[in-house]
Amino acid sequence: MHPLLVGILGTFGGFCGDAVWFAIGWRSADAIRRSAAWRRVGPTVERLVARFGPRQILLARPVWGTRVATMLFWGTQRLAPARFVALDLPACTVWAILLVSLGYYSSVSVEALLGKVRRAEEWLAVAILIAVAAALCGHLFLRARAASRLEK
Repeated sequence: MHPLLVGILGTFGGFCGDAVWFAIGWRSADAIRRSAAWRRVGPTVERLVARFGPRQILLARPVWGTRVATMLFWGTQRLAPARFVALDLPACTVWAILLVSLGYYSSVSVEALLGKVRRAEEWLAVAILIAVAAALCGHLFLRARAASRLEK
């Protein structure tokens, strides 16, 4: 696949996943706020979010384990969908570009490494064939020698 196409698909795939969690938070906001889990952690999360505001959506991607919770949270806060798109789509685009670039450029290194491994495998295969041939010749020689001793 062409890297540009992979980047575009990655961007929209990530955005669609985020939009689903945002919509779940939006539609289930009242039920989520009444839950025991929200009563335990809700005030703490809201205090932390007050520091960054909706820009936290931009930071949710690189911090492992926060993306889904962030999208769900901002859905429960009834963030305007247009604002969500304006914040999340660029974040998804940057993240997709980083991952596609990393994969594309590291694949060149992997190809070079695999080429070296393939040459090493060829040398190893030749060495094994020589060792098997030597062992077979040695076995036949010892067998012939033992047969000649028995005849004497």
